[in-house]
Amino acid sequence: MKPSEIREMGMDEINEKLRELRLELAKERGVLTMGASTENPMVIRNLRRDIARLLTIRKEKLKEKR
Repeated sequence: MKPSEIREMGMDEINEKLRELRLELAKERGVLTMGASTENPMVIRNLRRDIARLLTIRKEKLKEKR
């Protein structure tokens, strides 16, 4: 997910996407904990990065409103 795509989203959309990605990350970590290997080991890393991007841009938008 590109930062430009995130900046076009509204706050509700960002919060919804965050919830979805966090849920997906929890599922991936659960699969990994159970001992099964994931198809793509970069999935967890990419999810964490996307979550960080969303949080950063959400914080920027909140600062703009003040």
